[in-house]
Amino acid sequence: MQRIFVLLLALSLSAAAGEAAAKTVRLADGDRILLGRLLVPDGASLADGAVLMVHGSMAHLGQETVAGVQNALAERELPSLAITLSLGESARTGMYPCEAVHRHKHSNAVREIGLWRDWLDRQGAGKVAVFGHSRGGNQIVHYALKAPPGALVAAVALAPATWSAERADSAYRTRHKRDRLADVKAAAARGDALLRDHPFLSCPSATVAASSFVDYHRNDPGRDTPGLLGAYRGAPLLVLAGREDRVVPDLIAKMAGVKNPRVGFAVVEEADHMFLDFYAEDVADRMAEFLEDKFR
Repeated sequence: MQRIFVLLLALSLSAAAGEAAAKTVRLADGDRILLGRLLVPDGASLADGAVLMVHGSMAHLGQETVAGVQNALAERELPSLAITLSLGESARTGMYPCEAVHRHKHSNAVREIGLWRDWLDRQGAGKVAVFGHSRGGNQIVHYALKAPPGALVAAVALAPATWSAERADSAYRTRHKRDRLADVKAAAARGDALLRDHPFLSCPSATVAASSFVDYHRNDPGRDTPGLLGAYRGAPLLVLAGREDRVVPDLIAKMAGVKNPRVGFAVVEEADHMFLDFYAEDVADRMAEFLEDKFR
């Protein structure tokens, strides 16, 4: 009962800290509008630094993991901007539905992260760190590898994506009862033509541009986040894993092989892939400690 009371109190404080100072912000990108949720807690300033937060596959800025960590950061007086990747849509909200037409690509994220990084700079953010969950964790590492010198002071990847051809084959066959590489080969010959009633990511039947299907489903060792980190030379990076994570079950073992002084690693005991409730608090604690000497 005491644990339940403490949890409810923490959630109420988190909501109060978050909602009081949060505002929706818009950024024009050609004919599209990109959306973000800016949260600057009382007693803090963007001039002190800000965390730019990126969600996982087809999710959004209000997804539970991102929202929970963002509100927990606010309790620790850390400003943040959670963004929704457009996935090719203007002012996108909510989860991207399977029934929509899919023309987006995994590789599009790096550019949009850069646009928001520049926006924060124009708002007076003195220092910027990036945060990404799941697929977003892989995408922020790619951004950190390409970011101009001085663009970032730190990066945090929460349960970032891992990849292997064998696991990709097995998952695709189990979920869709088809051969992944055969579908990739067929799609590669179709350019940007639309594939209809076709498997795509977690969608059993979707309308997807052939080039988008190839981008997500081809063999790409760059989707294996730990594989990027041995020679990583970007901003100081912290990777966090959940001990009970079944989405990226090989992350802890793969990170054991990463020997790089620019990369830190920690395991959150008992946490699964989503890091909800108390685990969001654990993540925020570790982030606050990691960022203390980088923001101040």
